[in-house]
Amino acid sequence: MFAQFSARLCELAMNNGYRFDGSDSDKISQAAFWIADKTDPATLTVIRVIDADKMNMQKIIEWDEINHELSESLSEQHKSIVHVYIIAGGDPSEITRAEEYFGQPVYSIFWHINLETKKLSAAPGQPKKFLNIHSMISDAFNSLSNPPAQGAISPVMFSEIQVKADNLRPKLKHRHAIVCYTIILLNLGILLLSYRHEEVFYFGVIHPLIVVHAHEWFRLFTAMFVHFGTAHFFANTFGIMIFGTRLENYLGRGIFLLTYIFSGLLGSIVSLINLYFFHPLAVSAGASGAVFGIFGAIFAYSRITKHSLDFINWYLLLIYIGINLVMGFATPGIDNFAHIGGLVGGLLIGGIYGIMIKKHAKRALDTENT
Repeated sequence: MFAQFSARLCELAMNNGYRFDGSDSDKISQAAFWIADKTDPATLTVIRVIDADKMNMQKIIEWDEINHELSESLSEQHKSIVHVYIIAGGDPSEITRAEEYFGQPVYSIFWHINLETKKLSAAPGQPKKFLNIHSMISDAFNSLSNPPAQGAISPVMFSEIQVKADNLRPKLKHRHAIVCYTIILLNLGILLLSYRHEEVFYFGVIHPLIVVHAHEWFRLFTAMFVHFGTAHFFANTFGIMIFGTRLENYLGRGIFLLTYIFSGLLGSIVSLINLYFFHPLAVSAGASGAVFGIFGAIFAYSRITKHSLDFINWYLLLIYIGINLVMGFATPGIDNFAHIGGLVGGLLIGGIYGIMIKKHAKRALDTENT
């Protein structure tokens, strides 16, 4: 029963996009070792399934203490590490260890699964739900009576599986967002210069009649670095600092710069079309199109790969984008068409990159399985 349950749970985890690294090399009664990708990259979640009939609780606790020591070596890569022990079979009364698990750099959660009644019990003071692991446990029980899908993991093969394929969880590529800081300093320098020399401002903004009839198309680019004032500058700088730095640090400087320039230009183009036909005497400027591109790139990437970028979940970002767009339409003087154009540009870049990452991970997984 344990072999069937653990194999089915392993299969569900892999089908749900989790990286799996299972091995029986340590001879610890068919213990599965997972690295959960369905959580923020700052947190590493390690899940172990253990046959309680072959290992007592004291041995598990000793094992956990060793795991805590090993986890401390990863403290620089992850803000916190969670160990979830799923102990299947045996007596649930043995699970007595409880500890404060939130807020610690390394902590453990102990669950007991009754293979007969299919009931989950937690150690005192610990949660019975964590991420979507509890749901997979329930699904594993419910599907045991169904025939295995094609390519499913056989219980006999379970202890032999060791998949080390690339996964979708974004990894920290840079600790310092140099491109973001450079753009912010450039914007600040141009703002200060425009206070002393107004011609700097008027030279960079999008004036639809001048752009089209005088063929000054460079303004579509320069407008991204010109702002109407301090409040406008700080509003866009906030978006770059909070969202842009994460995009650069996790997806790379090249992807960030491509997103920023492409989204900013697309925002400028959409803004120009709107101004030329409906407000030919108005002008437009600012980095907001590029900033909305950052929003769109993070949203598309997170939605496709099912992973957030350092606590920025796609649904929270969707709410934030919606609020900003509504405020843009409700507030006079805000060029919301630049926002929409930039957002579309970011969605394209983030979506294409997310699909490429997903295909790369699938190819790596297929190669390892072969």
